Amino acid sequence: MRFDEEYWMSYKGLSMVLTICIAVFGAGYGLTCLFDKPNEAGDTAGLVNGLFSALAFAGVIYAIFLQRNELQLQRKELADTRAEFQIQNETLKRQRFENTFFNMLQLQQQITDNITFSYSYNVDVRSSHTASLSTGFQEVKVDRKGREVFHEAFELAPHEIDDDTVYTGMRELLTHQGLIGYEDNFTPTYFDHYFRHLYRIFKFVATSPLIKEEDRYEYSSMVRAQLSRYELIWLYYNGLSLYGVDKFKPLIEKFALLKNLRADMLVEGFETEASYSQQAFAHI
Repeated sequence: MRFDEEYWMSYKGLSMVLTICIAVFGAGYGLTCLFDKPNEAGDTAGLVNGLFSALAFAGVIYAIFLQRNELQLQRKELADTRAEFQIQNETLKRQRFENTFFNMLQLQQQITDNITFSYSYNVDVRSSHTASLSTGFQEVKVDRKGREVFHEAFELAPHEIDDDTVYTGMRELLTHQGLIGYEDNFTPTYFDHYFRHLYRIFKFVATSPLIKEEDRYEYSSMVRAQLSRYELIWLYYNGLSLYGVDKFKPLIEKFALLKNLRADMLVEGFETEASYSQQAFAHI
């Protein structure tokens, strides 16, 4: 027997129930007439009462099925409402996350643009008419801002250590002094705000309850795509240093932040007890 709502609301179900009840009534009445002695008055009254009883029974059955279908419809509407509410709730949570996330990205860009780095060095100009008679050297001042700072500080800027030895760029300092030279040098402090906020972005992506686990890598990739090649180089060594090994390094590995790093730009012969897992270079 069909139970769908359309079947019963079109009265096809009622017709079927009436037909069955009348057929059962007719069969019962026929058997009564066959085996019992005819009684016209009593039989007529019994026929009418039986017929009304059959019709009433058919109406009860029809009402039961209508009520059943109505309850099914209400349950379906309730389930659809819950599903729609869940979708809306997920959408609102994602919107809340993205509002914070993109605001953090914008602030990170502002922090990067506002990084300034200045240094000076002496140039031997004794063959020039502008040379100082006292020293024979001319001081050259360099001012860099924004992403240029990452390249300048790593490749060209002089780095002094306690014994007054001067190395050209963080690259040369790392070559000779390793991570100790990095950690003891003043230059990385220029990037303190930059790395602290970058860490907070990835920490937010990794722990926010507003997005699903499978979406975290997608958002982290958006941040990674904005990092220049020399930002990745600084990130590499910062994550291995005391400044980032405990907190930032696990996130670097989790989100494969070094995936776009050019290995040929790393310091040759650089050795350290700390190292990155392969996941830091390619998402698994």
